[in-house]
Amino acid sequence: MASAFDTSPDGVATAGLLGMNRGALSFVSQASTRRFSYCISDRDDAGVLLLGHSDLPFLPLNYTPLYQPAMPLPYFDRVAYSVQLLGIRVGGKPLPIPASVLAPDHTGAGQTMVDSGTQFTFLLGDAYSALKAEFSRQTKPWLPALNDPNFAFQEAFDTCFRVPQGRAPPARLPAVTLLFNGAQMTVAGDRLLYKVPGERRGGDGVWCLTFGNADMVPITAYVIGHHHQMNVWVEYDLERGRVGLAPIRCDVASERLGLML
Repeated sequence: MASAFDTSPDGVATAGLLGMNRGALSFVSQASTRRFSYCISDRDDAGVLLLGHSDLPFLPLNYTPLYQPAMPLPYFDRVAYSVQLLGIRVGGKPLPIPASVLAPDHTGAGQTMVDSGTQFTFLLGDAYSALKAEFSRQTKPWLPALNDPNFAFQEAFDTCFRVPQGRAPPARLPAVTLLFNGAQMTVAGDRLLYKVPGERRGGDGVWCLTFGNADMVPITAYVIGHHHQMNVWVEYDLERGRVGLAPIRCDVASERLGLML
């Protein structure tokens, strides 16, 4: 996992990546940090990164255990922050995905990684197909599908729709909720669809669901990207082996922490 940073000391803009995974060369390992948390903002000036223990009484976190197999497995990334994905809901409706599809197999393939260094979220093929079918079914009456079998944004995002140029998608999009043991993450509103730059069909722009098919990349894991972590407080507690989640606007969190200028 890598976190982007963008600061401007003395008026000079600086941008880069800060390695935050569990590898020996990451910032977390070299600084011996056992707990850190962040909030990724949908604005450029309101993100937060806290290192160490933080008392946040205004922010009730729901925790889910970090998952790590007892023995090394060939396709399991042990330096990633992995959790157990138990299910997915679309507009409140649970998707008919067998538990075995959401769990790592005997090789370690199929883990679920929380990764701020990846932009969007990827689901393995069977789970992605179930999400695509249900999201398309619920939006069919008022959101025209692209219906172009030869198009896939970034070669993995092919649940796409047509929206009149200059307009935003309808606000009533069904939320997508990822369910974990003890916690959940809900993706709603403008985080669900992404306008593909430069792509048009007549007078319509092309917008794609921000969940991609990992099998098309290919990736052998579920990956929860930073786009779906926006305005969610995420805490990594390595001492207790858990990840905490709580929805909150990052500018509000910054203000409560006394970080706003």
